[in-house]
Amino acid sequence: MKKWHWAVLVILAYLLFLIAYTPATYVTALIQEQSKNQISFQNVSGTLFEGQASSVSSQGIVVNNLNWQLSPWSLILLQAKLELNGGNIRNAQDIYLKGRMTASLLNTQRFSVEKAQVFVPTKTLLSQLKLPVFVTASGRFRVDINTFSFDQGCQELEGNGNWLNAGVNVNNKQVDFGTFDASLSCQGEAFALQIAPSNGLNLDAKAVAELGGKFSVQGEFNIPDSMPNEIKQAAPYFGRETSSGRYTINF
Repeated sequence: MKKWHWAVLVILAYLLFLIAYTPATYVTALIQEQSKNQISFQNVSGTLFEGQASSVSSQGIVVNNLNWQLSPWSLILLQAKLELNGGNIRNAQDIYLKGRMTASLLNTQRFSVEKAQVFVPTKTLLSQLKLPVFVTASGRFRVDINTFSFDQGCQELEGNGNWLNAGVNVNNKQVDFGTFDASLSCQGEAFALQIAPSNGLNLDAKAVAELGGKFSVQGEFNIPDSMPNEIKQAAPYFGRETSSGRYTINF
């Protein structure tokens, strides 16, 4: 082998060594700067390829004890293939996530997710929404994603969502709604959620969330006679009553 071949191999080996042992703090500080502090990391340790943070927060959403593993071979294909694991699945007040994510190094708007599972406390998610009335709700939202691809908009999405142990607090009394099940998909570049009517409110609705943060909900529901009067009185805030006694939603 010629001398310059050896020189190239030594340089490549040195670069790979530098990348492999790049401190995770350097990378997370760069992400935080590029996001203009919309993403914040706390107590970061480890390296680029295997690291952890005590918490990661963005717009009021906090994930504790986030761990990641980055495949070095994916970088050869100009991609970043990550294994993510964070939160506590046994703590109903904690966000939990686990899954695989692949991001393009050439296009920050292009990424995909597969075999992912996410749990979010209901109160955490509702704090991000503008509802017509104040609601104190309990339970957790669970999302299972089989495949999801994004490129400046939703390209492909196959998964399911559930509101587990759904309920609301009325006059310091818990009212249980059971479980809500839904399917996830793309509607154009927006995200769509179709709620199955087999729930405590017979809610049959479709919610669509756009990239700019706007969302719309269309569907119908009814209030069973067994529900407290406070629930029945709040129904008109969420929908218009029809002659059949059901309420239509359109907002």
